[in-house]
Amino acid sequence: MNRCYLREAVTFCSLGNTPDEITHGIRSNSIEKAKEFTFGAELVSRQYRGMKDKRVTGNDKFYAVLEQLLLELITKSHLDPDQMEECALLIGSTSMSIPCSEPIFKSNPDEVMLPYIGYGAIGERLAHTFGLGGEVALFATACTSSANALLYGQTGINTGKFQRAIVLGFDFYNELTMSGFESFGLLSRDGCRPFDAHRSGMVLGEGCGAILLDTVPSSYKSQLILRGGANRSDTFSPTAHNTDGIMVAQTIRDALCDAKVEPCDVGLIKAHATGSETNDRAEGTGLRHVFSQMPPVLALKSSLGHTLGGCGAVEFAVLWFCLREGFLPKTYGFEVMDDSIGIAPSQDESEVSEGILLLNHFGFGGSGVVLVAQFGECE
Repeated sequence: MNRCYLREAVTFCSLGNTPDEITHGIRSNSIEKAKEFTFGAELVSRQYRGMKDKRVTGNDKFYAVLEQLLLELITKSHLDPDQMEECALLIGSTSMSIPCSEPIFKSNPDEVMLPYIGYGAIGERLAHTFGLGGEVALFATACTSSANALLYGQTGINTGKFQRAIVLGFDFYNELTMSGFESFGLLSRDGCRPFDAHRSGMVLGEGCGAILLDTVPSSYKSQLILRGGANRSDTFSPTAHNTDGIMVAQTIRDALCDAKVEPCDVGLIKAHATGSETNDRAEGTGLRHVFSQMPPVLALKSSLGHTLGGCGAVEFAVLWFCLREGFLPKTYGFEVMDDSIGIAPSQDESEVSEGILLLNHFGFGGSGVVLVAQFGECE
């Protein structure tokens, strides 16, 4: 069975557009900025983490950002034309082309519904632009979209279906998404507080991340290997997971089994931890079902915002940047333990050690993806 290495990664997010900017930003804890959007007949302001120095408005800028991201990934990876011809492109996003169609809708008073731009057009255009000749697949499973793309890529490489795959995850600002979460009362007015007793909802963010999965190791001293994972769907509710945590726990157990890892082997958990009432409770309860001794837990959404379908790729890349710099970031926003959850995420930056990482994604609609990775020097 082939090993699935993270060979390279590039990310544009609220913290910056390079690994150095991002690791510096996560240490300095930049403050969320307010974003105004129309909600019904009202103008509403909520905290939001937009991409640094990049604004996606309409079709041209949408593709310009994604093409810049992929060009940087391909350049840093030193992929030659033959390697690119064999490379798959796996895309995960919640909003997909909505940032392109929303401006068209808003500029035309005769429009009665959002113009439809086929999702497949995104993958076809990007694959053609860069000469990617392998499979092109798109994943739209809410907040687990690019996590599912990573899992599919890992499975494909392990089984020899393809030798390498670019996983692209993104979500950009649009009013439809903001209004949708506002209608559910899920947007916080005072910041993201993962697992905190006084959490008040999520802070959305935008970002895009591209990860090259390959049978070839990276050029870095320590390697990050994607060992396995699992996905499940919780049918308890049309929108949320059951707070009993049973489905969450089963997804984690399935992922550990797939990676041939025991719970006691896990050295770090990257939690989904949106800061919303039910999502944090479901995830926390599920973790306690699996782990009698809880490993260190960290959450990134209080630093990045919730990048929705892009969070699988974006957060994996950001965590890898930190690992390469030799530190694990602290979790911002947590102050008071919620006794019903019983988890206190990391409050201090810590040093990195080799070991097994668990990466959780439990999203809107009950979709769940857990990935298992191993960090350390290549054997």
